[in-house]
Amino acid sequence: MPGRVARLRRGGGTVRAVLVALAAAFFALSLESAALGEPYFDQKERGWFWYEPFSARTGEGRSGTSERQLTVKEIRERGERLFEAALLSPTRENVRAYMEHQKRVLERSEEFARVWKRVLWESPALDSTVDNPVSAAGAEISRNLRKTARDGVIEKISRVGKLVFFFRSDCPFCRGQAEAVKTLERRHGIGVLAASLDGRGLHPLYPHFVNGAAQAARLGVERVPTLFLFVPSQRKIVRIGTGYLTLGEIRRRLHVVGEEVLGGGREEGKELFLLSREGK
Repeated sequence: MPGRVARLRRGGGTVRAVLVALAAAFFALSLESAALGEPYFDQKERGWFWYEPFSARTGEGRSGTSERQLTVKEIRERGERLFEAALLSPTRENVRAYMEHQKRVLERSEEFARVWKRVLWESPALDSTVDNPVSAAGAEISRNLRKTARDGVIEKISRVGKLVFFFRSDCPFCRGQAEAVKTLERRHGIGVLAASLDGRGLHPLYPHFVNGAAQAARLGVERVPTLFLFVPSQRKIVRIGTGYLTLGEIRRRLHVVGEEVLGGGREEGKELFLLSREGK
């Protein structure tokens, strides 16, 4: 296509160059639609990928009284040939031939879309919208259900575990993280063990702390803030994340890790070494 466009431009035809650009945009849109994974029944412009009989008028594909179906490759190639002919030599006959081709493949696409929808309605296992509604009302219900499930897991985690919050007193991100952790602590009642790496607390939210430098080294903590989930009954500690995390992100990660811990999943953790005495 770039070569053909260049030849047209050398001919000095501004109008033809515009037509080339518009035609290229049309086909790019078809390819983009496929790349985005849109449902087949919403992609009528991709119609040349469906089976279609040869035209009786042109005599293509005729052998006596029998008529065979085009393959996907043949349909695509035929559409490209008709498009090139209509673009490079836009006579009424060439343009009409391409339009007729498009009309036939769009009709086939519509039939495919109709059957696709019927099969989807009758096969819930194939319909992703059953569990993930696309309507505004359905999506809101789905979000509320996910929130309820997430909060339920966090509430259970708060009864059997606690957060270990590694920080430094001179770390700006740690101060911001302390606010999110304190909010989580207040809303869900989860315990928080503040572990300082420089022997100082974070006033006013976490003035009391434990000296966590040695344990941070054993757990591979090199950057702060860092959060772990500690479950004393299992003597397991699992990293939630490093770097500043929003309250919503902490909740999402606790949900994922919490389900593994509560469900006896394969989430790997490390034994927590005893932390030193609380700072003053």
